[in-house]
Amino acid sequence: MTGNYSKILIIAGEPSGDRHAAGLVSSIHKIRPDIDFWGIGGDEMSAQQVTLLYRIEQMSYLGLAEIVRHIPFIRHVFTHLLKWVKENQPQAVILVDYPGFNLRLAKTIHKLNIPVIYYISPQLWAWGLNRIKKIRRYVNLLLVIFKFEEEFYAKHGISATFVGHPLVDEIILKYNEKEFRKKYNFNPQKPLMGLLPGSRINEVKLLLPEMLKATKVYEENSEVEWVVGKSVNVPYNIYDTFLKDFPAVRLIDQDIYHLMKYAHVVLVASGTATLETGYLGTPMVVLYKISPLTYHIGKYLVKIRNIALANIVLQEEVVPELIQNQVTTDNIRGELERYFQDKGYYLRVSQSLSRIARLLGEPGASRRAAEELLAYLDRTGSV
Repeated sequence: MTGNYSKILIIAGEPSGDRHAAGLVSSIHKIRPDIDFWGIGGDEMSAQQVTLLYRIEQMSYLGLAEIVRHIPFIRHVFTHLLKWVKENQPQAVILVDYPGFNLRLAKTIHKLNIPVIYYISPQLWAWGLNRIKKIRRYVNLLLVIFKFEEEFYAKHGISATFVGHPLVDEIILKYNEKEFRKKYNFNPQKPLMGLLPGSRINEVKLLLPEMLKATKVYEENSEVEWVVGKSVNVPYNIYDTFLKDFPAVRLIDQDIYHLMKYAHVVLVASGTATLETGYLGTPMVVLYKISPLTYHIGKYLVKIRNIALANIVLQEEVVPELIQNQVTTDNIRGELERYFQDKGYYLRVSQSLSRIARLLGEPGASRRAAEELLAYLDRTGSV
């Protein structure tokens, strides 16, 4: 281990990135405790002693219209980061997902002759190939979390290293189903139905009302227990606005992985939560809804058939996806009824989801990523 003191800038713009980045920082510190981290992140990165220049709550936008409104602030952040980099000369910059911002930053950092490491790579397989050249030109080390990404980049002449998916280590269940139900006083005779409307305020505002409307028919008959999983990034008052008219629907702010695992079915916003729910083997209905303008632009850019990560990893549509105008009370109820009434269908979905665990690699993704990253920096004399 070299003895010099080092600084690394690490940028995560979303909650899942904050979590994955925190795991990476923790693993790096176990090998190189002398490295000092600065960057953009949230509570989890802060807990790993990352000095935050900005927080993800300031950076997490959903939809074109929201991004446009925040352009002045985004430019301010970009300018401030470059100033910080020039003044502090970090030994490397680690970019975690968040491609719209991070790829632009990669170009500028590359010109300063500072190594750029991308962990949780941009989903170029979803958005077309226009960003391939940027990865090739401006990223020095590419660490990917899906095996098919390693193969995808190889076809385009880019060396990428598959380290496995960090959620394999992040998902920890402390309770069995009986203990979980007892903790929250859930009726042991009723199936749990999980509602996970996303980790951004805009997502919750768009999806939670539709989810709640779908609960009405069950609520009247008291057939199931509806439970909303709160995101740490969304204030309670946002949920309260919608839940006040649905007294039978519970809200929990902890043990969300347990809700994913022990729910009979989950209604879930498209994103990392679909992969987490799928990894835990629970059938789900995936919902995706954004502003009409952003959707109409995006549908011409997206190059894949499915939007749910669970389906993308399995390379087939295993769980139903309701997109934009398809997100209606009738459609949600229809998909739920199919799960409840067709036991064969429910079992087939559950069995297909069980394949996800094998596709995400062995435990230790963050450790392997840290080892690859530090080996590269040692080879190049950066730390």
